[in-house]
Amino acid sequence: MRFSKHIFTASLSLLLIGCGSSSDEDSNITTPTLLPQKGELGYQETLQDGTVNYVSYTGEMKNAVKTVAEAEYHTGTGYGNTLFDSADKKCQNCHNELYDTWKGSMHNQSWSDKIFQSKFQDFLRIHISKIGEDKSGATGVDGVTGVEYTEAKFQGASQTCIKCHAPGAYYTGDFKVELEVLEDVATTENFTNAKTTQENLATYVDFDITKPSSVVSVGTNGKLYKATYHIGHEANREGINCAFCHSIETVRMMKEDGADMGQYVLRDHLRAGPHGPAKASAGTILTYSPEATDRDMNKFFRLWGPEKYSDFANTPKTEGFDENKLKDGRYTMASIDINGTDGKVHFTGGPFYGPFGVTGVSNENSSDETERVVNPAFDMHDNNHFGNHGKALCLTCHQRASGAPNENGDFMELCTTWNSVSNGSDTNYNDSTSSPKCQKCHMERVEGRVLHQWARPDKLWTLSDNPHLTAHFDPEDPENLGDESPVVGKWFNSHAFLGANKTGFKDSVGAKIQSAFDATLSISEDGETLSVTTTFQNKTTHMFPGAHPMRRVLTRVIVTDQNGSKIDLVSATGKSTFSDVKNSVVTLNENKIHESGESEIEVAYEEEREIDFQGRVPDLDGGAVSSQKFLNETVTIPGADSTISNQEVVDGKLQGTVTNVTIVDSDDKSNFTRIYGRETGKKYDEVFAVRPGFDSNTVNMDNRLIPNEMETYELKYDISGKSGIQVTYKIYYMQKGASGKFLTGEDGFLDVESSDEKKLLVTEVYSKTETLK
Repeated sequence: MRFSKHIFTASLSLLLIGCGSSSDEDSNITTPTLLPQKGELGYQETLQDGTVNYVSYTGEMKNAVKTVAEAEYHTGTGYGNTLFDSADKKCQNCHNELYDTWKGSMHNQSWSDKIFQSKFQDFLRIHISKIGEDKSGATGVDGVTGVEYTEAKFQGASQTCIKCHAPGAYYTGDFKVELEVLEDVATTENFTNAKTTQENLATYVDFDITKPSSVVSVGTNGKLYKATYHIGHEANREGINCAFCHSIETVRMMKEDGADMGQYVLRDHLRAGPHGPAKASAGTILTYSPEATDRDMNKFFRLWGPEKYSDFANTPKTEGFDENKLKDGRYTMASIDINGTDGKVHFTGGPFYGPFGVTGVSNENSSDETERVVNPAFDMHDNNHFGNHGKALCLTCHQRASGAPNENGDFMELCTTWNSVSNGSDTNYNDSTSSPKCQKCHMERVEGRVLHQWARPDKLWTLSDNPHLTAHFDPEDPENLGDESPVVGKWFNSHAFLGANKTGFKDSVGAKIQSAFDATLSISEDGETLSVTTTFQNKTTHMFPGAHPMRRVLTRVIVTDQNGSKIDLVSATGKSTFSDVKNSVVTLNENKIHESGESEIEVAYEEEREIDFQGRVPDLDGGAVSSQKFLNETVTIPGADSTISNQEVVDGKLQGTVTNVTIVDSDDKSNFTRIYGRETGKKYDEVFAVRPGFDSNTVNMDNRLIPNEMETYELKYDISGKSGIQVTYKIYYMQKGASGKFLTGEDGFLDVESSDEKKLLVTEVYSKTETLK
């Protein structure tokens, strides 16, 4: 085969075919000739404003600008500018089906998601609270001391989250933050008043990303501040959109013999937090290792987002890495000439290297003077992001370290996907049976049309009307690619990236979570003793629940008698075992897996592997275990984020109360509950409190299931004098489980009737009941 079986399709610059038109008196619009009738697939009508309404493959009417050229923006940098196309305005109109899978994804919602926005606003509050803090007395490596956290430093720190959540805005410089002093002396009264009158928030009720948002907080210097932020260009507000991902070229430091030879030279100091002493000084050379626990890799994970170089037109790909670098990052971008660079005039619309490493060599705008060529360092067979580098690309954002060092001096791992995909026997870049690449489960190959002419879903592009069409998009198949051509084979790789997040497709979300694990329940009787055996097995190639520190999984067993009364647990033991597993591929509920795709993905068990990560709880050894619960104790702590209740200004700083939801043993024998998750947070007067955010520095405990792990629990109950015994085993996925809120009904399971239940995003994903005969 010419191409890897699981590569996904690239966007490319396309030319539009002109049409004649005739008048439509009834609709007062202009209708092109030689087109299908109104309501039929391929029908177009040109509106008075010059845009085109057309019937899509779903039968719905969509709207597009009249030509591809009109869908492109003149490029530039700085607030209000973009270097990338819009998925909504451009990509959609030749990639209808592909676009629709992306539109409901969390990549599309990475900036607009209200949960993210609320956390980002807390991030800004936390960083405002640091203004005035001076760490110049602390000395780090190479004598590099800490510095004072100034208002100017806040401007730089505010860019942190957009590097992954709105990378187009970061790369273009299209993110504006304005900081204003509201009061020179903050008090509880003026702070509380400002929260009511000055904040413009991403609430769960209403949030408009087209408008600026504001937060208020109190600095260490005792001043009351307001920060207002906004992304100026509409294309950059699309989150992780098509053009951005398809313009990524070289993933850095992901292989010791890669393009950068597995080395990375830091441009800036890596500090303990935003202004602490250096943990690694500028100029330090970091060296690749497949081990996530390696000190150099831990430091590398402190970087994220794209690198920036002084010349957009000459981003290095094979040599010159780290020369003229303005900002550290994890990958390089396609080189382009922008307006004002060497006198060129540039519009968006390429280059889109994507997984095939190809691009059009011209643009629809006649005034565009940019020379577009295939990147000479990019080989479609050997240097393919979605071949051997599939995992590496995803890990540029999905393996992260926060800025706060832990007790060992390492940066706390905020996301820990690398640990399971790269463990000494596997690597983070290649596709293997024991560590398949991310795309196998999260970009499954589905049936559909990947490409059609502009606003004409009924017509494919051909070389006669688009001379820049590459072989794998040519329906005449000049290179005999067969089904390996997405156009000939009528397939594309879904861009829904289904995972634990809500995608707008409720059935698919539940099915995706359920495909990630297996569970069983069996019971037996021995005299007056009831034995209950449950299993819970991870079927993914990463930890379950996933890397995000918000996630939790809760399992619960309840035994009742003929009266419905709960029977107390007498004893419990647990053990971990490992074996090969198969994970069922799940699509959006509108899609079908293409015959050339895989419906199951094997995750083989590698006996020699050693997976380690911060806070890891040892595997169960067959000994006694107890039921668990969330502690839910109130703690008073300093802090500025909105999860802190009863906030007040004390000695010029904010403090308040939080509910500590660390996972602890439970004395309640009426149920047997186990809770899985990753507790990140901080210690306050030696008391650990769960705080799953960027200001955390401690992983207190991590008891997630590693790949291939199955936990088996043996439970004993005294059923003397009892009859009508019924055993129920349920598993819940808690998307916001770090809140520690699990609302319980009278039956001891989730209270689905509660008005708050839906807000907590707790989903029952498994239920089985056995009755003793």
